[in-house]
Amino acid sequence: MASGRQLTTVLRSVLGRSVPPAPTPTPAPAPAPAGTGPRSVAARPAAALPEALLDGLDPRRRRQVVRPLDVPAGHPVRWGTAAARQVDGTTCGAAVLGLLAAAGDPRLAYWLVTGDLADGSRPPELDGLDLPDPWHPEDPDAPGWFRTPDGRAAHAAATADEAAAARWGLLQAALHRRSTARALAGLLPWPRALGTPPWGAARLARFPGVAYRSVLVDDTRTAEVDDLLARVDDALDRGVPVPLYSGGDTGGGLAAAVPRHVVLAVGRSDGGYRVYEPGAGAVLGVSRETLRHPDGPVAALGHWTHLTWALLPVPRR
Repeated sequence: MASGRQLTTVLRSVLGRSVPPAPTPTPAPAPAPAGTGPRSVAARPAAALPEALLDGLDPRRRRQVVRPLDVPAGHPVRWGTAAARQVDGTTCGAAVLGLLAAAGDPRLAYWLVTGDLADGSRPPELDGLDLPDPWHPEDPDAPGWFRTPDGRAAHAAATADEAAAARWGLLQAALHRRSTARALAGLLPWPRALGTPPWGAARLARFPGVAYRSVLVDDTRTAEVDDLLARVDDALDRGVPVPLYSGGDTGGGLAAAVPRHVVLAVGRSDGGYRVYEPGAGAVLGVSRETLRHPDGPVAALGHWTHLTWALLPVPRR
């Protein structure tokens, strides 16, 4: 259906192949035990948190801390009752980076859900942020404000779940600033209005045991898409989420032909993937064939058509 050209197709012709070959096949992982749902990073342990802290949470919030991505396709990701949506049209990448970090660090997930720093130390994503203490807007000793997603002060009459939404927005704003800083030749800032560049996201992406490498994707080359998806499969089978960039082509104008959106592959399903889409704040399903043979807008790609870039995990040195 696509009627135009993609920037990544042009860059691929000039720069050469970026997607690494498919990994050497390994034995298929054992099926998940009955009742545990699709295989995904949701199964990671929360060993970094004392059990006493988790025991203080109701079952819903405990799951959000321990298994934040244990969400069926078609359902929202939440902190408390607040949906984990991007706060504006430029923070899809920041939302993905925030959820990626929270999926690998229950301290960050605990802060998003409760506002408390679990062991008194701050996850790196919170370094330098002005955090109200005590956090709970209903605490009699709470300050008369908390930070909104754009950094403005808001009155503490907000509910706890409104405060959770504000924390999620504050995290996005911080990650957006950091991922765009010095993103041009390592010296100049990337314009924030253009979102998060893949190389800036790769520099900031955090998950236990891995670093991330940004690779350009030309999805007109199906064999390279197959190699990319084999890498995604391998990562997901090891419990590691994979950020993916999507976009359009010149058939929708020049502005559509560049990477426009970021989503997070969080698990495999029969014939496809479970993907966190920050515009919806939800996990959506997409088939493998849809990614191999793009033919129109895809909800799980933020209603864009093409894969354009990926952040592939590599062993941390």
